[in-house]
Amino acid sequence: MTAAKENPLKVVDVANLDAKTADQILEGFATQGFLFVDGHDFTQEEVDHFFELSKQYFALPQEVKDKQAIDADNCGYTSFHQEKLDPKLQLRGDPKEAFNFGLFNFITGDCKKEQLPELFAYGSENYKFINKMSKKYFELGSRILNLLAIGLKIDENEGGVNWFSDRHRTEGTSMTTMRVLHYPPSSKLDGDQVIRAGAHTDYGAITLLFQQKGQEGLELFDTTENWKPIPYVESANAEYRAQGKAAPIVVNIADQLSFWTNKVLKSTPHRVLVPNDVDRYSIVFFFHADNDVRLTPIPSPIVKAAAQPGQYDNKKPEDYITSKEYLLKRLKDTYA
Repeated sequence: MTAAKENPLKVVDVANLDAKTADQILEGFATQGFLFVDGHDFTQEEVDHFFELSKQYFALPQEVKDKQAIDADNCGYTSFHQEKLDPKLQLRGDPKEAFNFGLFNFITGDCKKEQLPELFAYGSENYKFINKMSKKYFELGSRILNLLAIGLKIDENEGGVNWFSDRHRTEGTSMTTMRVLHYPPSSKLDGDQVIRAGAHTDYGAITLLFQQKGQEGLELFDTTENWKPIPYVESANAEYRAQGKAAPIVVNIADQLSFWTNKVLKSTPHRVLVPNDVDRYSIVFFFHADNDVRLTPIPSPIVKAAAQPGQYDNKKPEDYITSKEYLLKRLKDTYA
């Protein structure tokens, strides 16, 4: 196994929306399906504050958290063993807990309020902070998708750089989810269960993840068919560090975008271990297309070249599953 200090991923700076950056993004996502993305707009202060809020939330009494149980909109609290990401791995579900924010309006940053616990109560400073962070996640996710549109050489007559943006709208309705997670150390919970989140692929278009230094544990199943740990890395850009920017964020391709591109972009299996006897917290943004968007072939010459002869013949748009239909299918298989 590769030592944790080694970084198997490319680090791509997305500050420039140009063909060179687009090619770097495409190459990384077409091979490993994962990247570190630098040049974003998050500050380290913001990320640290979000992690502190997450820690405070998970420290609440269990009966308080259980009152916001996850619902049909994929919003709310998921308790220990409730989610089973790899059904082949264990009889019980994953030994972790999580809280999902969803049903976002990315113009205002608002999310579904009914499921919010008191800590993130509507009208509070914490809720306003969530609004701000959700808009930053949306802007970064949209920028990455715009770069992919350039890299995939989508014709201007078909939408060009805005092809994905037109299907991930600020005013749209999607199942995009922001999630905070807590993995207790083995000494506190299920010491015999080393894998804290079973091997899985994500369900949407792309996923954005912040993890903390000293709390690594994410592993990907790489092109050599080995599990490789993903470390915490600092930005190599001294100017970004001086500006107080947060460390590069982990970004990976998820199932819908892999399907959409005929697997030109790779949705890579990954899992979470907690190798050290520490609590692990992570913050994840699962970026989904608008609910009614059908996953028809992307009008890209690269995607077209990857198709089998006759693969798309005689197919109508209504023959393809929608973004929301795909997610609901996967969620049904995930929750115990």
